[in-house]
Amino acid sequence: MSDWLQYNWEWEQQPVTIHVDLQYWELLPTLAYSHLIYISCAPKKPAAAGFSRAEEKAVTTLTETLLRQMQENALYVGLVEAQALRQYYFYTSDPALINQASAICRAEQKLLITCGQVEEPHYATYYAFLFPDDAKLQSVENASFIREVARHGGDTELVRRITMMMAFPTFEGRESYLAELPGTGLVAGVTETVPHATHPYCVTVHGYSTLHLMDLNRCTARAIRSAVPFDGMLERLDADFIEKH
Repeated sequence: MSDWLQYNWEWEQQPVTIHVDLQYWELLPTLAYSHLIYISCAPKKPAAAGFSRAEEKAVTTLTETLLRQMQENALYVGLVEAQALRQYYFYTSDPALINQASAICRAEQKLLITCGQVEEPHYATYYAFLFPDDAKLQSVENASFIREVARHGGDTELVRRITMMMAFPTFEGRESYLAELPGTGLVAGVTETVPHATHPYCVTVHGYSTLHLMDLNRCTARAIRSAVPFDGMLERLDADFIEKH
């Protein structure tokens, strides 16, 4: 059964929405679908900022065609969506399926479409790009946090202090993280120990950001990814509240 997640991230210096079917996290290694087919569609005019209304209809038709014809012999695992891009990802056991994908692309005249194939025995695109690590998964929580601030009349435009509670399973891990923290652009706050927690050794760290989602994502990603070598995690997020005028 499909288990789709979508989250907002930054890719090739543009904001994108990534859709990924989480069900394949455990399934992919048990299958022989090691050929990745990727299909990209963009507006006919390369400099266009987005799809026209007619092109949007063509994208919808293309999506339906791909899912109907490709899924018989391939696994549809993800989609990257931007204002002027749709990029689809399929894994298959049949390298000749690229011919069918190419035929579908050639039949669509309203869009600029490219497709390709690469051997991926370890499913690198799925595990390293589409499937969210903790930093990418936090973007879902960040979006919810921003919505709550806006709902309570908060300003999301101005830079303010972001406070993140980081938690570690060992005292040594927290101390090693603190030693590395100056290189991240974040500042350490208070430390505390939470008895009986799986990650009892905590420290608040501070950064500065607007509450634009991409800005906040970059801030939380710095904190989370710098904590990964020490088995740390982001326990709690907060930000100074600035009322909207």
